[in-house]
Amino acid sequence: MDAKMLAVSVAHGIASLPMDFYLGIERTFQDLNLSDGGRNIQRRNFGEDERMYRALNKLFRNRAILGQIAEMIIKDSLAYLPDPAIKKITDKLIGEAASLGSRQSMQLAITGYLGSKVVGGMMASVIMKLSLRLWTGTLSGGIVLQGVLSRASAASRRLRLKNPELWSKLYILDFEMLYFLFEEPLANYIELGETLRKNPSKTEQFLGAIENL
Repeated sequence: MDAKMLAVSVAHGIASLPMDFYLGIERTFQDLNLSDGGRNIQRRNFGEDERMYRALNKLFRNRAILGQIAEMIIKDSLAYLPDPAIKKITDKLIGEAASLGSRQSMQLAITGYLGSKVVGGMMASVIMKLSLRLWTGTLSGGIVLQGVLSRASAASRRLRLKNPELWSKLYILDFEMLYFLFEEPLANYIELGETLRKNPSKTEQFLGAIENL
């Protein structure tokens, strides 16, 4: 990681501390069964904490997991595109030779290409920001760490409501608690998938935009 990326990661981590602190206090009250949700919220939080612990263990043992999650998210967004759009994107990104294969092979090619590009730019920064927040959380007596858990849990629950199929695929691997790391870097892909999933009629508009690439 170069000095500029390090500085940006540190600044981002520091900027998020006030909100993490607030969310951490709120989650701590929930864990102590002092919130309106009572024991139901407490049990939910404990289950999420356990899953986050497993996810972080996997991540810090194998950082390639970031690429795997990114590819799963991108693949999900591509699943709603018609064949002509998949072929056009493959032509533009990879080359005409790759677009001669099946839809599945083209999707795999695009997913792998975009996943490597996204992760190549975000991996070091994400790891640094996450490590900084976890380290700061430890120093603060766990409050900021609770805030990070709150962010991760909220993102997982949003995904479960909006896209239960993708959530299930991530959940099986303990990855859904890391989804919050990808909401910003992959916002365009997530929005694309959500738009086409909810409004198939907009496919024609998207195809028109693809033709102008």
